[in-house]
Amino acid sequence: MPGPEHIRLRSSARSHMGQVRENNEDFVHLWAQDQLLLAIVADGMGGAVAGEEASRIAVDTIQKDLTAKEHSVDQIEQDDLSDKLVAVIRRANMNIVEHSTARPELKGMGTTVTLALIRSKEVIVAHVGDSRAYLIDGQDGLITQITSDHSFVEALLQAGHITREQAEDHPMRNVLYRALGQAEEVDVDLYYHHLHIGDCMVLCSDGLTRHVRPEEIAQLTLGEDNPEVISQKLVDLANKRGGEDNVSVIVVKVDADDTGEKNKRAVATYDDEEDTVLMPNHPALQPSKNQEEEYHDEDPTLIDKDRSFRAVRSFSGGEGSDPFKPTQ
Repeated sequence: MPGPEHIRLRSSARSHMGQVRENNEDFVHLWAQDQLLLAIVADGMGGAVAGEEASRIAVDTIQKDLTAKEHSVDQIEQDDLSDKLVAVIRRANMNIVEHSTARPELKGMGTTVTLALIRSKEVIVAHVGDSRAYLIDGQDGLITQITSDHSFVEALLQAGHITREQAEDHPMRNVLYRALGQAEEVDVDLYYHHLHIGDCMVLCSDGLTRHVRPEEIAQLTLGEDNPEVISQKLVDLANKRGGEDNVSVIVVKVDADDTGEKNKRAVATYDDEEDTVLMPNHPALQPSKNQEEEYHDEDPTLIDKDRSFRAVRSFSGGEGSDPFKPTQ
């Protein structure tokens, strides 16, 4: 009988101001150790200073809690971990609300948050807002949007009032009905999946998806092996097409590791003084130049039209633990 399958998680995180904005309200964080990885994307709102502060508070609160040695999330049972993710996001929400109340100039600030916590080949995604998490299947190349946008336009689309084409250009596409910092209580969507060797996850802010279609994300991730090159090309493409908003991307690839050796610990957090951030455990690469690359029109073989991910539970105030079970 073969022994347990060892994996290696390779990853990259980047955040760029874009071509139009004068500041970056996005904040990303990537933490990896052995077969454990935490990826967070937060897209702030409420004005330059307020948006930056909201996204920073969210990421800082979450990463400090989940990466603290005394909490050791790699040893927590699945249902307890789901409770913990919801609790820490609610704590981040309250921190933002309290900061906004204490500082009038920050009134109205808020942020999205989309995080993925990977333990070996099991991943939990926790989500509030309209940043996104995608899965690109390493076997058939299908891309699936894991998360659902908490936006006014997405609600119209799901209700059948508008088409996908109308949603892309809708004047209210940036209006959210759920975000951190808007109220003392917040619902958190959780998603669960079992990863396979060859799979790739992409977390991003809407600055990417405004300009780059899902099938193009799939093509880029399938066409490159290095996560650093993939993340740079995705940012470059969004900027090439206008870069109307801040652009943040995290790429995680699941590889086989026949050596069984432990991965080195690595941490990367976006800093306001930099345009991009790379995982320090990879060789430094020069940012790729904007290339005159042509991406094919929508390829139906690359998009999973029948979304296979569903929220295991949408948590709201006062609810108890979630009986997380793998999809059969």
